[in-house]
Amino acid sequence: MRAMGGEQRMASDECRITVVGLCLLLTASLQAQDIHFSQFFRTPMATAPANIGQFDGAYRVSGVFRQQWRSVTKPYRTFGIGGDAKNVKKVDGLGLGAWLFNDRAGDSRMNLFRFNVGGSYTRFIDAAKQHSVTGGLQTGFTSISIDYSDLNFDAQYNGFYYDPALSNNEGFSRDGLTHFDLHTGLGYHYVLDKRKRMDAGMSFYNLTTPTIGFMGGPGSPLDVRIALNAVGQHPIADKIDVLPMLQWNGQGKFREFILGGSVRFIQTEVMGMRRAVHVGGYWRWADAGYLFAGVEYDDWDIGISYDFNVSELVPASRNRGGIELTAIYIMGRSFDLPRYKACPEQI
Repeated sequence: MRAMGGEQRMASDECRITVVGLCLLLTASLQAQDIHFSQFFRTPMATAPANIGQFDGAYRVSGVFRQQWRSVTKPYRTFGIGGDAKNVKKVDGLGLGAWLFNDRAGDSRMNLFRFNVGGSYTRFIDAAKQHSVTGGLQTGFTSISIDYSDLNFDAQYNGFYYDPALSNNEGFSRDGLTHFDLHTGLGYHYVLDKRKRMDAGMSFYNLTTPTIGFMGGPGSPLDVRIALNAVGQHPIADKIDVLPMLQWNGQGKFREFILGGSVRFIQTEVMGMRRAVHVGGYWRWADAGYLFAGVEYDDWDIGISYDFNVSELVPASRNRGGIELTAIYIMGRSFDLPRYKACPEQI
């Protein structure tokens, strides 16, 4: 399964291009689902609506860029950017945010653009304020378009060579469509201190089950996607934390399961200075493994990962997958002030 991609690229299935191109596009299209990223733990609003406002600070801006399958066809390129706020208008627990991304894929330059806005509300469920639950909601629109000009069709072969002047004999009824989005989810958070925590969530995407299709007719409904995710953090030494993580996605007959984690090596974490390095590895079942490295530098979190493909696409991909870059900037982080005690001689 493609690690991330546009919503069910049916137009790629319907475009009968050259034999090699068709095989590649079918492999990509039939296994695609909603867009999702390898670094699900650093793309908060793409991972769960309940992640809105879930961070230590006042405001957060996050971005991601991914390029995939350069060795197979024209690279799939995706970028996304979003921002959210915590305790909006001084209302404890209220989070608001917006998120957009654009994904372009293959020879047909199939383009998917999505813009969502959303909100969340968090309530503590114990007196010590260590356990809390969050409800989140996202809504917006998705626009999908396709460009047929660079595609080659069987009907354009004149018996000797490909002739682009010949009609492709295809009856495409449209080259774009737009649909309404509605997603929701719940999150649970357990925070003992800044280095001991656990977050888990369940999300539901495409609740409107919009119809996708470029060939006219009724098209096909986009299935509801159910997503589960969990991330933990626990210290194992004075300046070393482990962060186990998992994500599961189910959409129609497709399933995806990611399991892995990273180790956090702390350089300093005092008086607003926050410096650490992350190194980790993950396994996406029956599809790919990937390595991750990240840096925390005060208000910045920056990450890079690379997928190594192990699926049936290996003969074409040559085990190459995709590179993914993420960046998060948080304003208004909280930090503990040091406590001083006067010496008896000074009293």
